Amino acid sequence: MKKLLLVFSLVSTGILFSCSSNKTEQVAEESIDASMEEPQDSASIAAKELLDFKFFYTIANLPSPMEIINAIYQHEVPFNKDLLNPPASEGKYNTAYKKAINYGVYGIDMAYAAFYGQNQDLLEYYASTRKLSEKLGVQETFDNFTTTFRENADNKDSLIKMIDRAYAETDAFLKTNKRLEVAAHVLAGTIIEVQYLSIELMKDRERVKENSDIFEKIYNQKLYVDNLVNLFTELKKIPSSAQLYIQLEELKKTYDSIKAPEDLDKANLEKLSAAVKKVRDGMIG
Repeated sequence: MKKLLLVFSLVSTGILFSCSSNKTEQVAEESIDASMEEPQDSASIAAKELLDFKFFYTIANLPSPMEIINAIYQHEVPFNKDLLNPPASEGKYNTAYKKAINYGVYGIDMAYAAFYGQNQDLLEYYASTRKLSEKLGVQETFDNFTTTFRENADNKDSLIKMIDRAYAETDAFLKTNKRLEVAAHVLAGTIIEVQYLSIELMKDRERVKENSDIFEKIYNQKLYVDNLVNLFTELKKIPSSAQLYIQLEELKKTYDSIKAPEDLDKANLEKLSAAVKKVRDGMIG
């Protein structure tokens, strides 16, 4: 399932900002985009190159976090629709930040439903995700991906190949894109949603030898948070990114307080659950 998580992040990279009801946030975002497109001094160019590097490092040097959902599925943990962000919430996301974040969240919820063969839920999340893609101006890219997704949904091998191809093609396009901060918001939404689902699905289950690999994967999710914190240090000048950066730093502290996979007992899982949920609540609220 290599790069499955990132597909929904990467198809966002053709985004042109929609009109936001939050004018202050929009102006800040647009000024950053303009600075990326206009002639720049050496310091600005260096900052842009650093942001490029950190974004590509984040997506290229980590396996897909969706692998943990695959592991949970293989251990026959039941599907839990109640954990997902309701499709009807889509209508309340009006700022550029909320649209991008929840495009990532809904992409994971859609993939989770597809993974478990929950066709009705899949259709509902498809509809909500597509609406957000329209608001973000990337519906054509989204439609191209989901058409192929539907055609290969019953063939796991073909689906994996299709996802890898979609990742490679979009990655090539991403290298010429000037709006990495929006793609970073989508990426953050996908990563946090996977962490939320995996922790909530496993926190009340007994840890035994047969499922210890899942708990180790949960512990290793700290790598994604470390990379997000590193990425968002370059985006703190955007108001919405500044707030998310603070929340991610707090989440990182919680992960850092758990020193090894063996320490991920029920008490630490509850602590981690509360920390991830706090970040997610800020995203989907």
